[in-house]
Amino acid sequence: MNITNLHPLARTGLVVLTVVGSVGLCLILSPTRWPGMEILGVGPSWLVMWTIAWSLQRSLWHAATAGVVLGLIQDAMTFPAATTLGTMPTHVLSLTTVGVLTFWLYKRRYLDDTILSVSIGTFLLTLVSETITGLQYFIEVAIEQSLETSIDSFGYIWANQSSVILISAILSGLWMPILYYPLHLWWQRIGANNKLT
Repeated sequence: MNITNLHPLARTGLVVLTVVGSVGLCLILSPTRWPGMEILGVGPSWLVMWTIAWSLQRSLWHAATAGVVLGLIQDAMTFPAATTLGTMPTHVLSLTTVGVLTFWLYKRRYLDDTILSVSIGTFLLTLVSETITGLQYFIEVAIEQSLETSIDSFGYIWANQSSVILISAILSGLWMPILYYPLHLWWQRIGANNKLT
């Protein structure tokens, strides 16, 4: 069966099914820690990876919307676990930033759709995403405490977050081809790039 001969509504259904299915898979993989998928309890940032895969070759609107929607989903998933400091940083800001930066880097030709480029871009954009989340913790602590205490808290938060940021970025860059390559080929095959750009 040739996919290009399908009715446009059927192709749109395949695109929606692929998007929902791949996001669902990333949501399932996010808390999963299989051997080779974690270092010191830290795993890849699957939703950051999906946002990057989606935002390549898409419009700014699609990239930003994906960041907002996935950020809200991740906030809903991590709400109880994220209250260790009495704060709740939002993932909307970090994932939207990742989507917009991916769009911008692709349009400026700093990032292309080769596996190596996408892996390096994922490493750097995961650093950005995790740093934004860490800064939200610091800002919340700074609002609640005095400046001197906030600076001490920043050292504590940075000591904990810096290893998480680096490990997550490395693992995300390494696992990105496994997520990106099949999605990219499938979206090209069913014409998603033409329909959703």
